[in-house]
Amino acid sequence: MAARKRRSVLHEEDINGPRGAAPNICSLPIEEISPTLDPNRALLRRVFFLNEDRNKYVSVAFYPAQGYTAHVEFGTAKAAPFRLTEQQFTVVTEHLPGLIGALCADDYYNTGVHGSFWVTTGGSDKTAWMHLGLGKRNKQLVFKLPELQYLNSIMNIVSNQLASYSGAMMDVMAYSLSAMASSEFIDPQPHYSKQIQYPQLYEELKAVALI
Repeated sequence: MAARKRRSVLHEEDINGPRGAAPNICSLPIEEISPTLDPNRALLRRVFFLNEDRNKYVSVAFYPAQGYTAHVEFGTAKAAPFRLTEQQFTVVTEHLPGLIGALCADDYYNTGVHGSFWVTTGGSDKTAWMHLGLGKRNKQLVFKLPELQYLNSIMNIVSNQLASYSGAMMDVMAYSLSAMASSEFIDPQPHYSKQIQYPQLYEELKAVALI
């Protein structure tokens, strides 16, 4: 019995190494570490709350994983956010007065489908539904009439912020790439857009672990 037990122990050590020996972590493969940027990371986000409870918002931000393009994001404290391109946000700006008018008149309104994005009203319930995605991937975000009215009142501010960010996209990309190669703050080039707060951008790059 003793000999059989000893052979069993030796066989186990051949497979798993000597008992009590810690694995050599330098020889282990690195898993679950992706060199790609997190698509949910945002830089220089500007947030505008749409109600007094501050649980629904619209924001404008740069997304490094998407070519540093500026997007408009609608979200709530509970639901996953909707990230709209500039073209999709244009649909909102063009149809927002019609959506509000339909809600006030207890009527129906449909912006029509633009790619995978559209907005509809629900008649007498004073709510509108923002849709993003088709089929099983379709998501919905609900807006009350006062929230849309407030959005309409600040639409020029949000649109101007998006335009400023879109115009500064190439400068943000150039600065971010140079900042990621440095461990210290670097001054921006004189010709970069004045819309960008470079010390803040550098701190945000560090905060999201891009440098």
